[in-house]
Amino acid sequence: MHIRQAVKDLRPYRPGRPLRDLEQLGIAEGVKLGSNENPLGPAPDVLRAIRDAASGVRLYPEPGAPALRDALAARHRLPLESVITGAGIDDLLDLTVRSVLDPGDNLILAHPGFVRYAVAAAAAGGEVRSVPGPAGAPYRHDLDGMLAAIDSRTRIVVVVNPNNPTGSMIDRPDWEAFLGRVPESVLVILDEAYFEFVEDSDYPDGTRYLDGPRPLLVFRTFSKCHSLAGLRVGYGFGPPELLEYLDRARLPFNVSVVAQAAALAALADTTGHIEKTRALARSEVAFLDEGLAARGWKTEPSLANFVFAEAPVPGLELTERLMRRGFILRPLISFGMSDRFFRVSHGTREQNERFLAALDEVTADVSSR
Repeated sequence: MHIRQAVKDLRPYRPGRPLRDLEQLGIAEGVKLGSNENPLGPAPDVLRAIRDAASGVRLYPEPGAPALRDALAARHRLPLESVITGAGIDDLLDLTVRSVLDPGDNLILAHPGFVRYAVAAAAAGGEVRSVPGPAGAPYRHDLDGMLAAIDSRTRIVVVVNPNNPTGSMIDRPDWEAFLGRVPESVLVILDEAYFEFVEDSDYPDGTRYLDGPRPLLVFRTFSKCHSLAGLRVGYGFGPPELLEYLDRARLPFNVSVVAQAAALAALADTTGHIEKTRALARSEVAFLDEGLAARGWKTEPSLANFVFAEAPVPGLELTERLMRRGFILRPLISFGMSDRFFRVSHGTREQNERFLAALDEVTADVSSR
């Protein structure tokens, strides 16, 4: 049986560990602080929509999620032809890379950055050019360095704002200066999975740059603020001529019946769920940042719903010992970093307090070895 060499060579993306891993340890009520999920869960009307839609799962979903695309187009005052949906941003980024990259072409990505783009490019037979952060700010995008890495075989440049896994933000002047220098032959992907958590007036809303001369795709998701990670609903905005090609290449039923209904209900929510989610993230990210820093962790400012930090003790042993106490963390080895680096998602205040107490016990154990 023949397998493409590019696939044989892949280093697959390793997501955060599931709660089932804790259940296998005999822990019934564990806490996941490794996957940036929303501890509030979906809004009540969204849960009702999910229950109502379940009776229709014998039927195939509408291809292309037209009702959801209509709602997104109306919400953002964009033409319907500028909107695409998928099974999470993962689906959309895979679709885009498969459609744009030929073997030997390259994709440029910040390091550290969201490595799913690197996996998708490698699977397509492309070259991945990871650009480290600038001197003095190693966990931020080096936009000048990314521009310098562009050559005649560059097809895609990826900017994640706020960045995953660091939580850093690119401000409007830097973004506009960067975008103005990208060659018009290169597609820019602006991944805004965490945009709803940003409250900085200098944040550049990607939808305001879709009319420029350079092709721009803006990706967003219902996984984070709307708490629909398990249903996999992502969406994007971009040039109609590009989206028409992506529409040809996508799977016909990539957003399920239940996922479409839930996303529509989330858009229509009037209970203030987004505001509650933002307020919780604002409070608890600051609480975790302060708590980790007081315990000797090196933290970085984050505008997302997690803390990016370096532990003062070996991370693999720390991770395993915390699991045995019911807490899942995310070491960033799969992001090309040492095991001491973590992306710590926030929980509720009670969960975060219990986590810090468990961390004190575990750290004392690891330090004494």
